[in-house]
Amino acid sequence: MRNTSRITPLVVTALALVVLTPPAAADDNPMRAQAQKNFQSADVDKNEKLNQAEFRTFISLNADHNLGQASSVRRLGVYTKAFKRADANGDGVVTKEEILAQAQQ
Repeated sequence: MRNTSRITPLVVTALALVVLTPPAAADDNPMRAQAQKNFQSADVDKNEKLNQAEFRTFISLNADHNLGQASSVRRLGVYTKAFKRADANGDGVVTKEEILAQAQQ
């Protein structure tokens, strides 16, 4: 059995860096710009929050673009674990603020 306990904090940290970067800074970094596009694409209902299905899509899109540790999450199938870790208040959605707070821990 693989130890996945270190993967989810790395994923959340990577998400915080790419999702919460101001647009002007993202324009200077193609990977950050792509991650922001992936977030917007995954956020189907455009409420600036990701439910479990949207979060899985976001991780998969990031993995397709080799961003952060998303490929590891996809390969190991630990979407739910990553989601639960990111969803700090347990309300069933992950906000940009929750991603940032997790990254700062």
